[in-house]
Amino acid sequence: MGKVTIDQLRERFRVVDERRRHFERKSELPGRLVRHEMWRHTYLAHPYLVGSPDDRVAERFCNIFMNAMELSPAGQITPVPVSTTDEFIEVFTHLLEEYGSRGGLPPEDVIAKARAPFLQYFAGGTPIGVRLFENYVQPIGPILVKYGKRQFLEPMFRSGDLRFANAALYNDSTFLNAVRDDETSRTFFVPTYKERLAGNTHCVFEGHRIEFGDDDIVVPLVFDDYYLFSLCEHIHYRMPTDFEADSAIVIRDPIRFKQLLISTFLARCPDWQPLEGKVTYYDPYRDYSKFKVPEMAKHFGYAYQREVRVVLKPRGKVSVTLEPVYLSIGSMEDYADFLYI
Repeated sequence: MGKVTIDQLRERFRVVDERRRHFERKSELPGRLVRHEMWRHTYLAHPYLVGSPDDRVAERFCNIFMNAMELSPAGQITPVPVSTTDEFIEVFTHLLEEYGSRGGLPPEDVIAKARAPFLQYFAGGTPIGVRLFENYVQPIGPILVKYGKRQFLEPMFRSGDLRFANAALYNDSTFLNAVRDDETSRTFFVPTYKERLAGNTHCVFEGHRIEFGDDDIVVPLVFDDYYLFSLCEHIHYRMPTDFEADSAIVIRDPIRFKQLLISTFLARCPDWQPLEGKVTYYDPYRDYSKFKVPEMAKHFGYAYQREVRVVLKPRGKVSVTLEPVYLSIGSMEDYADFLYI
């Protein structure tokens, strides 16, 4: 993993502290710091990544890059409007400062890894998402979109036959990056650079000794398995490539669909608790209290998907291993559209 030695940490912190003092001196001059300089100073005053291993910082860079760019209806890679990505631009600015403390710009291999998914959109010519929605007039009002293979989505559209998967199933190494995630845990990182600079390798929290050595504290939040059905709240032209999809269902009546899905499940398993809505995306280094329901939250690296999910969770402890449930909610033809290549 390339843990950070104490000598590396001291040198990085020296650079960070020097940069912090630079902006503080500048703030005393006539005029105020511009926005990106304020973001830089915010990070330099609390450099939460300074003691993080290289691979974790590189992964964060790739996550930010994925959320800062978009595939347009014309099949062009474009920046996401600033009004919707302020948080990611701020965090990207933090990353630039952190890489500055590590000797310069992000390494070429990290930049190449971040760009790779976008190059994949054009591997077969015009992106499949552009072809899939070509000439389709998006309905006015709220919609939900389900992307997938025609062999699975057409039966869902025609007769309502679908698979309601358990969340643990998504933690499968054979799944695509856009699909694979550990949906029964959420991981946080607590910076320890101050303690390590002071010569400590552990801390005591509520009477418990926590060893962190030469890394930040890794805090996993683990919870029980549940059922999960995922959709997107908009048409996204990159999603068909990300999910290796050749079709999509555009649901023109999201409320009706969610009610049918939940009621059909509850008819079979009446003691389960339904949840539905937009996913909350959290930053594992900064958002320690952003959500209260872990089943409705995900790592911010997936924020570009703008997921809406329907969840059924057990009200008590389940003694058996969950398996996918197959449901039939009836034809969707009068409130949805089916598109395919």
